[in-house]
Amino acid sequence: MQTLNHSNRRPPSKATLRFSFSIVFVLLGSLLICPSLSAQTSSKKSLDEVRAFLADAVESKKVAGGSLLILQHGKQVFGEGFGYADVASKRTFQLSTPVVIASISKPLLGTALCRLVDQNKLKMDQPISDLLPEFSDCQLESGASITRAPTTTELLTHISGLRYDRAKSGRIWFQDWTSGQTLEYVVKKVAKEFAFKYEPGTKYAYSGIGTDVAARVGEVASGLSRNELLQKELAQPLGMQNTFYSNVKDVRQRQFNMPPRYYTNKKTGQYQSSRKRSPPAEGTYSSSGGSVISTAPDLAIWLTMIRNQGRLANGDEYLSASTFEKMLEKQKGSYNAKGGLFVRRRDKDGKPVKYAHTGSTGTYVWIDFEYDLICICLTQTAGSSEFQKDLESLIRKCLAASVQ
Repeated sequence: MQTLNHSNRRPPSKATLRFSFSIVFVLLGSLLICPSLSAQTSSKKSLDEVRAFLADAVESKKVAGGSLLILQHGKQVFGEGFGYADVASKRTFQLSTPVVIASISKPLLGTALCRLVDQNKLKMDQPISDLLPEFSDCQLESGASITRAPTTTELLTHISGLRYDRAKSGRIWFQDWTSGQTLEYVVKKVAKEFAFKYEPGTKYAYSGIGTDVAARVGEVASGLSRNELLQKELAQPLGMQNTFYSNVKDVRQRQFNMPPRYYTNKKTGQYQSSRKRSPPAEGTYSSSGGSVISTAPDLAIWLTMIRNQGRLANGDEYLSASTFEKMLEKQKGSYNAKGGLFVRRRDKDGKPVKYAHTGSTGTYVWIDFEYDLICICLTQTAGSSEFQKDLESLIRKCLAASVQ
């Protein structure tokens, strides 16, 4: 049997060693990278299910069309328009199509008001009568006087005691007497003629009137009109270039071709256009909690600031740590956080980890800290809550592997 004489073997050359090490590094890199590539491929395949779901929703007339933007770990993983912005003309819905975001306006206003807190212009937990004396001696529906005026936080979290939206005359933005008036005029009339349903701070009642009053508080505290306040304290510092309170001047300047609003006729299964409402004149009243116009990319900027704990994308501070913490803190006796977003889920320790808000026009946004997800779905089809619920469930399923 031949034996090998190891003493006569030549040592490997430097070139051979370099080549061997290169092979090892490539193999190790492949082991590390391949699972990541596999997960990315899986996510892309999974998101094809979302795309198919949206197409089916349009085909089955659940929604006329919309935009969907998903961010995972701070990065966009999906961003598309789907269906029609205008059914009659077949104008397609784009990711950047502007819409009336309805009640998502409420937490946007709440965010702007939090900026005034950092500027020492507003104390959210002081009675609003300190700034709006017309609320110093308001009455309950029983005829008794309220014990104190509500706070701005109570207005934003719907425990102010003011009448809820579905009560008689609860939606003043649809009433003729508000048309062409200033917010100041509207709120003073509310204080004088709209009795409180409950004592402030005692019972939850979702109230758009309360948001109007909160907006007026912001006007007095800042010295700016409500529309200017939203621009100076929210849109401009965050870089939300297509977010503003609806008014004729801004809509025309931006040359926005706003989508009609639809609902599905349950008898015929066909889309019907909701009553067309023209933008109000600049400086006149519209629903403070329902008339902001925005886009999916703009709302992603706002939610990303929240994901970043009150900081801008470049790291600059937008809200102080203390103010940001209070903005996301759940208000006692309410379903909302103090800045206006709904608290939708808590972790095992009871800490809120998912926040969301919907709008009656068919809009929905949510931010999930546990899974590091931001989702914005904007339609202009009312009554699409089932579509929203199914979409959210599908997104969670499709991204489950990559968020765990």
